Amino acid sequence: MEITNCQHPNHDSQRIKYVCVDPQCSIPKKIGCADCFLDDHITHIRKTTTQFKDFVNESIQQINQVEFQQASNSPQKDLEKQIDTELDSCMDCIKQKFNSIKGDLKGQIDSDMIKISDNCTQYQQNMNNELEPFKTTIRNDLHILNQTELNSLVKFYQEAPKIHKHYSKAAEQIQEEKQKIKQKKQKYLAKMRSIMQILLKDFNELMTSKNVQFDDCFDYETPQKQIMSPNKMINLVETARSSRRFPMSQTQKKYFLAAVTKKLE
Repeated sequence: MEITNCQHPNHDSQRIKYVCVDPQCSIPKKIGCADCFLDDHITHIRKTTTQFKDFVNESIQQINQVEFQQASNSPQKDLEKQIDTELDSCMDCIKQKFNSIKGDLKGQIDSDMIKISDNCTQYQQNMNNELEPFKTTIRNDLHILNQTELNSLVKFYQEAPKIHKHYSKAAEQIQEEKQKIKQKKQKYLAKMRSIMQILLKDFNELMTSKNVQFDDCFDYETPQKQIMSPNKMINLVETARSSRRFPMSQTQKKYFLAAVTKKLE
């Protein structure tokens, strides 16, 4: 049964009307009639029971309207996605650089190969033009040739070794040019390998260097971090010394950093 009247013997069964909402109130009984509040809560903040219930109900409804949206991806997946994006960007940049080197090499090789092809065509055409008349003339009997034709054959006979040497030399030069192109390809390939080795070496040194202090990347220390990095320790000591007008010199910093690093190891 709900009690709506005050049970205090001296309060004439007045209607329970007020609720104390004062944050500083230490009285256990927070609800009462007008006389109760005159006795115990005269200076306290109070609300009528109706006002109190209305406020509580409105607050419940207001708080209940807060929606918690489910995360579509876990923080770990979001982090993995960000890492993948950064790695893809880095790999694209590296790939672009190597493609640029490959493009330069291909352009030079294509240009050189076109020159070689043109030279081959020109030498072949010159040789054909020079030999074709003799191929036709030599098919005939020598005694039916006129003096000019015979003299041309005689001259060819005399100069054939020289002509052969000339075109053989040209063929060798073309082979040498092809070899140079092959060497150029190997040179660029070695250059690309060297660049990759340098990148991997620098990356490994960066990731394994004792100078890389991941906790220095943060502006605060979590309760779990019990070990202070050497750089922060130097700053702390230097701050203390500076306050006493005894700052650390560069040499002192160097020795102190070496000692702290060795100690942490």
